[in-house]
Amino acid sequence: MGNPSLIPGPDRAARPALEDARRVLLERFGYPGFRPGQAELVCAVLAGRDALGILPTGGGKTVCYQVPALLLGGVTVVVSPLISLMDDQVGRARQVGLRAAALTSTLPRAKLRDLLGQCRRGQLDLILVAPERFEVPSFLTVLKSLPVSLVAVDEAHCISEWGHDFRPSYRRFGAVCRSLGCPVLALTATATPPVRDDITRVLRLRRPVRVVGSFDRPNLSWAVMGAGSHGEKVAAIWTHLEDCSEPAIVYASTRRTVEAVRRSLAGSGLPAAAYHAGLDPDERHRVQTGFMAGAIRIVVATNAFGMGVDKADVRTVLHYQLSGSLEGYYQEAGRAGRDGAPATCLALHGPHDGRLHRAFVDRSRPPARFLDRVWRAPDVQCRSRPSAPSFEGGPRPSGWRMPSLPWPARASSQPSTPSHPPFPQTAGPLSRPVGVAGKELRCRLPGLYAGLRFPGPTHPI
Repeated sequence: MGNPSLIPGPDRAARPALEDARRVLLERFGYPGFRPGQAELVCAVLAGRDALGILPTGGGKTVCYQVPALLLGGVTVVVSPLISLMDDQVGRARQVGLRAAALTSTLPRAKLRDLLGQCRRGQLDLILVAPERFEVPSFLTVLKSLPVSLVAVDEAHCISEWGHDFRPSYRRFGAVCRSLGCPVLALTATATPPVRDDITRVLRLRRPVRVVGSFDRPNLSWAVMGAGSHGEKVAAIWTHLEDCSEPAIVYASTRRTVEAVRRSLAGSGLPAAAYHAGLDPDERHRVQTGFMAGAIRIVVATNAFGMGVDKADVRTVLHYQLSGSLEGYYQEAGRAGRDGAPATCLALHGPHDGRLHRAFVDRSRPPARFLDRVWRAPDVQCRSRPSAPSFEGGPRPSGWRMPSLPWPARASSQPSTPSHPPFPQTAGPLSRPVGVAGKELRCRLPGLYAGLRFPGPTHPI
């Protein structure tokens, strides 16, 4: 555990006050006052309280931990989901005088050791890490020896959206945060009430101050337009971007669609760059830095081009298809108008948009009958196999039933005998079985598994 004498506690008489925070805000950031919701969160942290802030995209969440970092001393640890977002946050922190660094998986070992050494010597005020970093023993050893004054979890909705399958480390680092003896601040722009409760539970927030800001952004113009075919959608996009000389983002749901839209726009005389997870990392970096610097005006992208993009003067955000959720749409459309100037958000919709997202859901959550066939399959070589089926979060419920399915035939064409009990199924939604992950399904029944993927439901494409 960090040294308690070095961690500001809520009972210390010398704790900074709101007046100190306002002074820092003006001197370091140049802002005469806090935006709605910021003051309450900053005051909570300065008083040693845990806090959960739901502020709109562009609402200034970064200020909520940078101001305390400048006032509290010690080290502020920021948990961030994306390397591109960390790089942007490091740059912004250094602009206001914070000694900041990101500990990412792309750094050479020697550089990581050097940064950890700087932490020990008190040469860093703010460090940014991914949740997976909390599972690295060498980092934990250093972390628990530091005077940590605040842990801030940026984009905290990832705890619910990614933590269950795509990035399980998001469900596990709360205990480490709690052991540091400092306040924990969770920040996000999109979190429904159940997600807020999940964040509170996973991070073990103690009587947190909750601030839910307004999601209304008066400078944004919102519109939805029907367009049945690819040609109609591209024509609508071209019409909106033809006379726009300022930055714009066009979102599409798949990599193939991104490339098709980019080619169509280029063929119509509108040069655009593509961005998605299938591109080479160097190409993605080139596109993002070019867009941020103004060298690239239009980017056509999947939702992979999202949280790491904090460009203030984006004037137009267009959606080739409707997003999979309202929260996802708000997150993506919120890239527009972060400087407060007028901006346009237009969503195009066609008759097949819903079918695409239903396919994403089906691919992310295989049907119960498929899982039952996998569970009943004959033994094959597997690295690990649970001794009995169980449910995440508790014992299997009583009274569960699963319809009997035909057993897969062996090479001899003789009926096979099940080597495991039927896969458990509740009367409600299917629960993820402990230990039955995609890798085990792959080795259990390659024939049934062929062609199926099981990413998290909101995994960036």
